[in-house]
Amino acid sequence: MQRSTAMPVSVVFLAIFSAMLLSDIQSASAQSAYSYPWCSVRNRGAMSCYYTSWEQCRASLSGVGGNCVMSPYYRQSSPPPARAARHRK
Repeated sequence: MQRSTAMPVSVVFLAIFSAMLLSDIQSASAQSAYSYPWCSVRNRGAMSCYYTSWEQCRASLSGVGGNCVMSPYYRQSSPPPARAARHRK
């Protein structure tokens, strides 16, 4: 009697579904320069836009030199639109 080495279809489906779910979660939590309002500009011109405050930016430049500027890439998230009140009759 030969033993089957094929995986059950349900195990394969579960593995594929899990991989898709994990990749979706990771991409949703990724941050970009568009998420932060402050950039550091080092003395040689390198720009890094991953600071939530001017103070945080200045602290990262302490001892290495450079300036902090408002991010040209920042997109402030707007609050969701207000929903119109619905009246019940």
